[in-house]
Parts: sequence; C-alpha cells; structure tokens
Amino acid sequence: MFRKILYPVICALLLFSQLPMMPGTASAEPQKAVIAADGLNIRSGPGLSYPVIASVKKGTVYSITDESKGWYELQLSGGNKGWVASWLVTLQNKSAASKESNSDGTVTSNAEDLRIRSGPGTSFQVTGTFDKGKKASFVQQNANWVEISFNGKRGWVSSQFVTISKKIQTASPSPSGTKSGKVKATSLNVRNKPSTSASTIGSLKKHASVSITGTDGEWLEIRFNGQRGWVHSDFISTETEKQTEKTGQTGKVTASSLNVRSSGSLNGKVIGSVAKNTQVTILESANSWLHIQYSGSKKGWVSSSYVSLSSKGKTEVNKSGTSKVSILQNGTNIRKGPSTNEKIVRRANAGEQFTVVSKVGDWYKIQLSGSTTGYVAGWVVSSSGSSVSRPGGDVTSYLKNKTVVLDPGHGGRDGGAIGTRGTLEKDLTMSTAKLVYDKLKASGADVHLTRSSDSYISLSSRVSTAHYRDADAFISLHFDSIENRSVHGMTTYYYSSSKDKPLASPVHDELLKQARLKDRGTKFGDYHVIRENRQPAVLLELGYVSNSAEELTVSSGSYQERVAQGIYYGLAQYFK
Repeated sequence: MFRKILYPVICALLLFSQLPMMPGTASAEPQKAVIAADGLNIRSGPGLSYPVIASVKKGTVYSITDESKGWYELQLSGGNKGWVASWLVTLQNKSAASKESNSDGTVTSNAEDLRIRSGPGTSFQVTGTFDKGKKASFVQQNANWVEISFNGKRGWVSSQFVTISKKIQTASPSPSGTKSGKVKATSLNVRNKPSTSASTIGSLKKHASVSITGTDGEWLEIRFNGQRGWVHSDFISTETEKQTEKTGQTGKVTASSLNVRSSGSLNGKVIGSVAKNTQVTILESANSWLHIQYSGSKKGWVSSSYVSLSSKGKTEVNKSGTSKVSILQNGTNIRKGPSTNEKIVRRANAGEQFTVVSKVGDWYKIQLSGSTTGYVAGWVVSSSGSSVSRPGGDVTSYLKNKTVVLDPGHGGRDGGAIGTRGTLEKDLTMSTAKLVYDKLKASGADVHLTRSSDSYISLSSRVSTAHYRDADAFISLHFDSIENRSVHGMTTYYYSSSKDKPLASPVHDELLKQARLKDRGTKFGDYHVIRENRQPAVLLELGYVSNSAEELTVSSGSYQERVAQGIYYGLAQYFK
C-alpha cells in the first residue's frame, strides 16, 4: 500500500521539478548590512523598547529583510529575524548616494578631449581625457557627474557630454506628471500591492503628505519608507504638480553646444541643441533638469548644470585685500568670467603680474591692457594678500580622513516643506547631500549619511549617528518655507557658540560665495539635531521653496552643485 502511494508522489515531484520557474519568483539580491559595533544587540522589534533577542559581533554580514523608523530587520541564522538600529550598521552593496553601480553599463564620450577628473566637480584635478567615441565602464553617477573606469583607472566626467548605454534607475520623481497628495482618512493602510487583500507594510496618519509615483486602476503607488507602497485613491486628495506658466525667468546656456532632450533624463531622446550664450525661457524645473522654450516655439529638456539662471540677487564680490597677483605657470588661462566654463580671452606666462580689481569667490578679476579685464583662478597665482587653495589639491589634504556626517533633512512620510510648484524639501536635501557626499569622498574624507534613501529617520537617530561615528562635523541640510512668499535667502544655524559657531562661519561664508543667494546670516537655532549633538554641528537652510522664483533656482542642478561646492570649501576652511 505504501509503495502504491509513494510511486505517484515521486512521479509528481519529478514532473514539477522539470517545469520552469514561475515568473516573478526571482528577486533581486537582498541588501546587506555589516555590523559596525561589537556585541550589538538584536531586538524583537524596531525600537529600544523591544526586548533583546541576540547579540552579534562586529563585521558580521546579514541580509536586510525590512526597514522601519530608522531600524533594519535582519535575517539571522536558523531562520530567525531581528531588528538593529540603522546607524549601527554599514550598508554593503548599496552606495551611500543610492546610485546603481553596474560594471556591465558603458559610457560613450560625445565630446573631443573630454576631461576626466579626480572627483565630481570642475574644481578637481584633471587626470586624463576621454576622446569622442571612446567607451568606458560605468561605475556610478550623481545629478551632474558620472564616474567611469577607463584604461584601468577611475575618474569623473560631466554627464552632459556622455551617453550611458544602460538606463540608470533612480529614486527621483519623473520630470512631468508627478503628483503629491494628502491623506484624508484618519489612518490609511499602505499595502505592498494594489489590492485590499495584499499585505500591509505600514500606515499613514491624516494630512500626511505623499509623493505619488504611479497608478493602477483605483490604487496609487507611493514612496513609503524607502520602498514602493500602494494606497486606495479614495483616501488621498491629489493635485498634479502644476506646470509653471511663463514666469518671465530666463537662462543663458553656458556649454558650447547643449543637447535638448525629449524628457528630463539622460535617457531622453536628443531632439535638438542650443548654442552657448543662447537665451532660453524656463518653463519648468524638475530635479536637475529644466524644461525650456527656445528658437521660437520649440520646447525640450536640458541639464540645469549648463544654464545660468537669471537672478534678482547680485553676484557676491569681495575686496581682494591685495594689489597684484603673479602667474605661476606658462600658458595660464585668463577667462571672460569667474568659471572654467567661461571663454579664454588670453593666456599668461609665469612671472607676469596683474593688478587686482576685485575677488569673486575663488577667482581674481584682474586688469588687462587698457580698460579690459579678465578672471584668473586663485589657485594658479600667488598674491600678497589672502591666498586661495587649489580645489581638489590643497583642499583635499584638509579633508582627508576627517569624519563628516551629512544629514539630509526629512524623508519617507515626512516630506518637509512643500514648494509653490509642489517641490518636496526631502527630495532637495537628498539630492544635495549626494553631491556633497561624492566631493568629500573623492577627497578622502570618511563620510556618512543619516539616510541614503527616501526613508523616515527620527531626529534622535540622526544625532546618534554623529555620536557613534565620532563625527568631526555634522551638517544638516534643509530648505525653508514661510507664509510670506516674498522672503528669500539662506541661513546657517548653530546651537553652541563655542562648539558649533566655528564650523558655521566658514561654511556659511563659502556657501554665499558659491550660491549667490541673499545672506540671512548665521544665527542661534534651537533645533534637536544641533541642540542634542555633542559633535560640532550646523543646520543649513539653503533657500525658500515658498518663494516661486527661489524654488525654481534651488531645484536646479546647477544651484545644488554650487551649494555642494560651498559646503565642501567651507569644511576645508574649518579643518584648515
């Protein structure tokens, strides 16, 4: 009898073993967490109030199965699971800047002699060139720069002048059609699929803001604690992010030839180009891209890094404190404006001296023949007054091995301030933090983010990260909002005059030089992340999203690049 039963069972097992795997059963490699402290407690739930169920050693690696309130659920041995504080582990196979790193991707140069730099910015040293048509392996990218592996060496190139063969997935909202919404129900369940029978992964309180990334029938896909979630549309009041009507704001193209694309992404089809110094009308801003109108009625998307926006503010100009500068090397470029993107008006040789008219950021405005003036970088000249360190050169030595914790404000269910066009503060702080992270990392600093994705992290957890890492500096990034929509500018806050103000001053000064917004000063601020912080800490308000013109400015990739550069220089001055 037993053999009669066993035989068909074995046959069935053999039959099913030959069937192909059902689609959808394969999953991506789970995120790994490396324990960063000896004897770290594993708890039964995401919080210190839950009982300890195990203790693990430093350096042990576990798979992450869930995330909640700044805690990770780990897959332990024997099929057990437990929770650990996110600030006490290091993520293994996910870059801190949440960027795909796929060695199978290729990057093709679209420009002659494209410069390869040691870090993500024009201030970093040139380490080689990437000729037109050449291909390199893709390593990672941020909003404006791509890291490549070329001829066995790594370096960074401007994303505007390359084509990436593989679509790079980001967590950013799409440039058009993005919606925001607010919860109407007292408590709304968030599910892992668009169905009432799907598992609940969390809940949202009434009036909570959500960012809608997709739809499926009567269900809305939202970002929730760093992952996708679904809510029923009956309980969400939505408002499509308004396309900006003609605001009158214009911009000038700074690249020699700027590609115009069908969408705000490097994957958008190139539909045209605009020449350097062309004036364009700004219709809309999304992430690091601008929707423009050009050549009459033509419209398309361009990278904001290569458009200089018109601004009501004035360029920060400082007195140089010196009368002459001396050229240090033959063939030094003298440019039309204070940027490496400006036209070269002449070249000077070692030993030549020029009278200084003024100082603009890290550049000297100098007197040439007659009434002609030009600009020379402060790091290629010597002067009797205040010198300028070469960015990416001497600056690197000040930042190397320094521990910096960057705190992108808000995240997850906490969207922060909402701009007049629907811009979410949490998205701006994250994209800006990634740019700062890359610059500091390229300079040899030990950099940590309090959050690396769109997830909610408590204020106490953010402070704990600074304490655990024994940070030399803690920088909290924010964007401001107020009912009076005419208010604009940037502010730097500190709590302790003795501990924090020495950090606040140089960071604020360098930010002003780079960002060129109204100076609202350095002030005392009674904010948790700086008040409860034992490490030197500042909180930066980098512009007002409640001001429609400033919202457009701070949303641009070029502005965020300048802010990142300012923070980078400010930290170097602090550690100098």
